[in-house]
Amino acid sequence: MQTPRFSLEDKTWWKASVKLSSWAGFQARGGAYGSSSSAQPSSGVVQVCFAPEGRGSEPLAEGELSSINWFFANEPEVSAAVQQTILDAYPEIQEQFGFETDDGTEMQNANSIEDLKGLVGLHSVNIHQISRNGIPYIGFELGCDWDGEHGLGVLMHGTRMVEVGGADTAILLWMARQHAEESEGQP
Repeated sequence: MQTPRFSLEDKTWWKASVKLSSWAGFQARGGAYGSSSSAQPSSGVVQVCFAPEGRGSEPLAEGELSSINWFFANEPEVSAAVQQTILDAYPEIQEQFGFETDDGTEMQNANSIEDLKGLVGLHSVNIHQISRNGIPYIGFELGCDWDGEHGLGVLMHGTRMVEVGGADTAILLWMARQHAEESEGQP
């Protein structure tokens, strides 16, 4: 996939709207804070944000562009790893939420990625300005049926899962920084 053109938004972060076919067919979660934006499945169009907690308004530097390019060159593998991470974490998430959604209905089981498509949808991808060994930290912010207020977030270092939690997990720079510091010297 060719790297899209990013534009500065609110003099704080860089964004681009892109189509990630890896996420087509999941819930459409383009509304505010990952809320549902359509009853129809997503076409895969999402916002990709560089430096979700902000950085200066200066143009993107070479190292920052390298992180962005790394993501787009590896997006199918990273997205597949995120989807598998969510599927693997889902039984624990069900238990954490008492097997109930926000509206009190029972949480559906998910035994495959196909099952997840009716439960979650990608809202945004957040590429952090921190990398380790040339691989960026990337947060996936999703909307989900069981927690409309806090959503779902997955922080990755390349194709490796760092943390699964609320949607803020995908955005918080300190989580990426802490993992990078704790993982110093590891592959």
